[in-house]
Amino acid sequence: MLIFKIKFLPHNVEVFVPAGTSVVEAADLAKVDIEPTPCGRRGTCGKCLILCHDYSGIPTIVEKEKIDDTKLDQGWRLACQTAILQDMVIEVPGQTEGKLIKALLSRPKTAIEVLPTVIKYFLKVAPPTMTDQRADWDRVEDLLPDPELQQELDLTILRKLPELMRNNNFELTVVTYRGKVISVEAGDTATVGYGCAIDIGTTTVICSLHDLFTGQEITVASAFNPQRTYGADVLSRIDFSQTDDNLKKLQTLIIDQVNTLIDQVISQSGINRSDIYLISVVGNTTMQHLFLRLPAKYIATPPFVGALYAGLSFDSVDLGIKINDSGKVTLLPNVAGYVGADIVAGVLATNAYKYDAPCILIDVGTNAEIILAAHGILYACSAAAGPAFEGANICYGMRAEKGAIDRVWQEDGKLHYHVIGEVPALGFCGSGLVDVIAVLINIGIIDFSGRLLTSEEAVPIVGDILAGCLQENDDGLEFVIVKNSDFQKVSLTQRDIRQVQLAKGAILAGIRIMVKEMSIKLEDIELFNLAGSFGNVLNKKSAQVIGLIPKAVPLSKVEYAGNSAHVGAQINLLRADSEEIVNSLVKNIRYIELSDRSDFTEEFTNAMFFGECED
Repeated sequence: MLIFKIKFLPHNVEVFVPAGTSVVEAADLAKVDIEPTPCGRRGTCGKCLILCHDYSGIPTIVEKEKIDDTKLDQGWRLACQTAILQDMVIEVPGQTEGKLIKALLSRPKTAIEVLPTVIKYFLKVAPPTMTDQRADWDRVEDLLPDPELQQELDLTILRKLPELMRNNNFELTVVTYRGKVISVEAGDTATVGYGCAIDIGTTTVICSLHDLFTGQEITVASAFNPQRTYGADVLSRIDFSQTDDNLKKLQTLIIDQVNTLIDQVISQSGINRSDIYLISVVGNTTMQHLFLRLPAKYIATPPFVGALYAGLSFDSVDLGIKINDSGKVTLLPNVAGYVGADIVAGVLATNAYKYDAPCILIDVGTNAEIILAAHGILYACSAAAGPAFEGANICYGMRAEKGAIDRVWQEDGKLHYHVIGEVPALGFCGSGLVDVIAVLINIGIIDFSGRLLTSEEAVPIVGDILAGCLQENDDGLEFVIVKNSDFQKVSLTQRDIRQVQLAKGAILAGIRIMVKEMSIKLEDIELFNLAGSFGNVLNKKSAQVIGLIPKAVPLSKVEYAGNSAHVGAQINLLRADSEEIVNSLVKNIRYIELSDRSDFTEEFTNAMFFGECED
């Protein structure tokens, strides 16, 4: 079997692979980040562009369709389509050495009052004598404050107890989790204990390290979710997970990433791995299924049912999470197939369940999860927003990283923009996409139906300079935002606008239906919380112009909730009563399946328009 050496730039990472391996598979082995493929590596999206140095391999039919001839001659290819048949040097564009340029690492608005789930007891045990021949565990048990702690005692604890006691002058620390003994340790370790709050997003994974007894956040690490190379959205990943091997592959990817982040926070803080006892995990229903290697395929088809919604705890060793051998992994509950633990964590973090006046919490991701709460009543729905706001399915869309346009505004009759990293623009991320559409709506280049005007139509409205940015391409009209060279530009296409209309239309329709179900009006909304990595960098005015925020809601009532899912994971990590709260909360949530509503099509159609037809 022929073996070839592949070197990835700018990482300078090398990997050896058999002949015929695809570049994207080689990148998996090298743990090199390649632009996520919304098409699930089928080649139809054209997103996984790579530059192959000194390469003259014949492009595939798909590559000829997705890449212009000039770039093909330069060595540009699609990672999912290029088979390795020689030693290669491959440059992955837009990389940031595998680190996020800007991760959303939110902290609670008020300090979390700790009510530990892990409690440790330092004990000085009386040694046995001829007149006191009680068993070793009986001696320990008599010193514990709660007689219930001996129930369901792990056999491995009893096996190591005798030597541990005698080798440490009969001084030991008993470790408990939710009232059950999970470990015994030599000496006095009663004040040492850490845990990690982990938010597994469809795009990013965030891990924060906390002192379990003081609540102090020690450090934070983040990374992209490596599963995204098998699809930018949950449906693509569910489709890929159909076989046992692929399901295992997806679980291995996310477990390895979680362990890598744990390694990073350990390295940054200097603590011992064995001192981490608890991991609190949140994610949408699909992400939690893939984390646990549960079949997710039935989430994707009516009636959209998952294998598990309850919030449960598991032994860390059973999941391959590398913390204390007796450590626990706890997951918050889900509500439905497309309303997951991340939005439940958001409700916990924002206290939305306590509000009397109507409030909305919306987490805009590949699926927009929406909560409407008032007077202890909660409605939930999920709008199929798709991955447009995360840069996928957009011609020049990309993640919020170096080279991405993240802000656009008009000044002195011209369009201005900001690029992350202060480098030439490569594309735009979700916030930049919303901004540019809002600007073009405001100046009249996009009409209320979402149609781009032609250059001739735009001249009387905006003048020659802006009208000159409207050009015709093979797929129709586009508005060129920036042109760096003859072969590199960033533009907004008519198809991009339609993708955003579909996404915002689904979200707005969901909001309207929930408001109708609660028998209130949009004007009654007293608080409109934007959560998630996209929601918190979104310009509120732009969001309202395109219709993500209803016009009837004053912008003064719109607040940024931060990464409420991650904050909810922190609360679950640090407070023993969170389990009871969220379980009660989930039981009271009234889930609305939008696809089963007879009024959804009408609401969705109306919500797709801009301007006067929006409300």
